[in-house]
Amino acid sequence: MVTASVPGSLWSAIGESERESMSILSDVKEIQAKVRESMENGPVTPYYTLPLDKVYEVLNAALASEIICVLRYKQHYYMTTSIHQEQLQSLFKEHWEDEEKHLELIADRIKQLGGVPNLDPNGITKRAFSSFESGHTLASLLREDLLAERVVIKIYGDIVTFFGAADPVSRRMFEEILKDEEDHADEIADLLYTVDPETGKTVEQFTGDSVSKPFKG
Repeated sequence: MVTASVPGSLWSAIGESERESMSILSDVKEIQAKVRESMENGPVTPYYTLPLDKVYEVLNAALASEIICVLRYKQHYYMTTSIHQEQLQSLFKEHWEDEEKHLELIADRIKQLGGVPNLDPNGITKRAFSSFESGHTLASLLREDLLAERVVIKIYGDIVTFFGAADPVSRRMFEEILKDEEDHADEIADLLYTVDPETGKTVEQFTGDSVSKPFKG
């Protein structure tokens, strides 16, 4: 049997993507042999290069943060009272429902990677990078929510970088979550701040008589 070879001139004429495709196809048997190892690990193959203990730590920190966000938005929902109640409660409810979807996505991903989602309420504030803060005016509630979203936006951006090309599934998941968090921050900022037409300066809304029910633990 004669094995055909690719002449050097022809090989140089083949585009980079075509050469990569040929390389991928030629490696199939080697890949099959390697992934037969530890079949019980499901989608986590020997080619997964990130340290799983760090991956679980990052994902569980994000999971704890999403739980804190759900609780904070629910707290603010039930504290809100004033002529703006309907508008603000609608926003808080929409946001906590988004955060609940996020935590389910993250919990599912932890399980898929062979870890255990940590839903233990003990120590949740230590695991989370989001804080549970409240206030006594509608402006202070919105300010705390905006601050929390801005913190999460920065850290989720770092998490996207952490996963990078090594775990594109987790990276894309956090890219989608990050988009939601940016939308939340934008919606809160639009409510909280307005431009004074006389001075042109940005000022807070929902101050003065727009007060919420005081939080009593």
